Amino acid sequence: MEKIVTIHRFVRLTTLALLYFWTQMSVQAAEIPYKDFARHPSLTNPVISPDGRHLAVSLHNEDGSYQLGVLTLPDLKPVSRLNMAARTLPIDITWVSNTRLVMGLGEENGTLEAPQGTGEVVAVDFDGSHKRVLYSWRVRDTKGANMNVLGMVRGAGFIAGTPHQLNGHVYISVSPFRTHASSGTRDSGQSLIYDVETTSGYPRLMGEIDEAGMTFVLHDDVARFAYGSNQDDPYRIDVYSRENAEAPWKLLPGNVTGKRLVPMHISADGKHLYSLYSANGGPDQLVISNLDGSDRKVLASDDFASVSDVLWTPYPYQPYAVVFDTGKPHIKYLDEGVFAQISAALAQKFPDEFLTVANASQDGMQLIIGARSDRDPGTYALFDRATMNLKPLFRSLPWIDPQQMVARKPITFTASDGTQLAGFLTMPSNSAGKPVPLVLLPHGGPIGVADSWSYDPWSQFLANRGYGVLQVNYRGSGGRGTNFEHSGYKQFGTGIQQDLIDGVKWAIQQGYADAGRVCIFGASFGGYSSLMAPIRAPGMFKCAVDYAGVSDYAIELHRSDTRRSAGGRNYFVQAIGTDDATIREISPIYHLDKFTIPVLIIHGKDDPRVPYENATELRSALDKAGKPYEWLVRDKEQHGFYSEENNLAFYETLQAFLDKHIGKDVH
Repeated sequence: MEKIVTIHRFVRLTTLALLYFWTQMSVQAAEIPYKDFARHPSLTNPVISPDGRHLAVSLHNEDGSYQLGVLTLPDLKPVSRLNMAARTLPIDITWVSNTRLVMGLGEENGTLEAPQGTGEVVAVDFDGSHKRVLYSWRVRDTKGANMNVLGMVRGAGFIAGTPHQLNGHVYISVSPFRTHASSGTRDSGQSLIYDVETTSGYPRLMGEIDEAGMTFVLHDDVARFAYGSNQDDPYRIDVYSRENAEAPWKLLPGNVTGKRLVPMHISADGKHLYSLYSANGGPDQLVISNLDGSDRKVLASDDFASVSDVLWTPYPYQPYAVVFDTGKPHIKYLDEGVFAQISAALAQKFPDEFLTVANASQDGMQLIIGARSDRDPGTYALFDRATMNLKPLFRSLPWIDPQQMVARKPITFTASDGTQLAGFLTMPSNSAGKPVPLVLLPHGGPIGVADSWSYDPWSQFLANRGYGVLQVNYRGSGGRGTNFEHSGYKQFGTGIQQDLIDGVKWAIQQGYADAGRVCIFGASFGGYSSLMAPIRAPGMFKCAVDYAGVSDYAIELHRSDTRRSAGGRNYFVQAIGTDDATIREISPIYHLDKFTIPVLIIHGKDDPRVPYENATELRSALDKAGKPYEWLVRDKEQHGFYSEENNLAFYETLQAFLDKHIGKDVH
């Protein structure tokens, strides 16, 4: 009876929040200003304190700088702000007590990739006092280095969790640097994890293993599992286990790990292991087993999609639901507990949003609810289980009106070789069922990355300007299991491009796209595809936009930052191929005789992932061949433009180029 009453009260009282979460009825929008798509979110990554009284957030200021901010709940009054160095932001914000928190330091390298952790960890009180550097390879090399920092090996450190009962401690995993680096690599072939007291900074070694890049799974302050990518095959996961702190690590055999096993959490009684698992390389399942892998039971699975997220209760951390993120994300509930009830009631009340419990107070009574959709960049609210009240907090991009955005329709189609593919189609609000100019927008990666049902500024911008947008999760994309990812190996210039081409053919056949007005625009690997797909499908595209794309894979092999790790170099060997014949075959710059359309080249001069030489050598080759191109390059930009000023120029130039070749300026 209590459960039914709880749901009834919850659904009744959450009605008060309906005016806050956006209704999903598109309105005909005039041209939305470029700046609304170019601006960075002001508040992100909210994390509630253990006692539910404060909220820590990442603040992004108008001048481009970041701060760690602490606000009171529920009124969001500022308590403190901690300034960050230029282009540095707080990541992995973690409360270690009611009054103290830790954060990793991240570095913005460009908009085309997530911020990269610098390998440093800092602790501070909620009021901004008692700041202490817990781990930093840079501080470690200075004369004033803290003795406790010196007590840990030199390398990159990352937050790896906290004790179940918060006591001011944090777990920090460390990947040591090689003592004498060779061939530009920092890999040491070792991983360690420490328990660090955040006031004194005192570290205690909890576990170490002679393998690089390992993630540890702990129970009762003992590292019991370690897993990570095999250095010879970066898409194979090795899993090690041990019975206690003194026992040696043992590699789990294939009959236990199957094609893929990712340990996630050991049950509170220490008897069972929750894992993501695939016996044969299909979509990942959530399973529970004994610690040795025996008596394995499937808790959740899907024939097409992998489990993308597991939703856990507060301690003792039991899974109550899983998320499948292919197409519109959907949740499968594993029990009928209070957290499942809350989640299900939210989903019922707001069917056009995807809502989850982002994080919770230690007792689970105060919940941060996160909402997102194809039109909503992110909305957060505070749910009080005692009063059953849902109180709005903030929106990530308050200047974006979801009612002016358009739906991103999940699609499926069959590629020419019979492979089932999925993706998204975004149509302008005034299309009225008629074919429209189409932009094919391939995602980056390519392996393990996928487009998802979420707010996509590029798709929304293009739709607002009258263009349809097609996004294809081609072979190699993430979210469908190891076999599907591996199907993209050695297919960069062939099978992947054919999947994109087949997607355009499908959109034309279905009456969505005007066959005479199709352009391809992508960034990173998508920029490469913008050069390669027109070579493979002459006559299909009227123009191309190459944003930070690879024109010559020889440049990647010798100059990209990917080559600096053993895993990165092995990725080149296995996923791409490194012999001269292969490099020439898949590099667009050697096939420009077949590239017959105008191209817009966009690049940052300081790009470490796809070096700027890709743009300059492409430009030289086009000049030599007398072929048309346009040019947008900016100093001090890396992998994707970061400054709002440069992003404004990007949007303006992109629209002018598309209008000229497939849009309103075409006669």
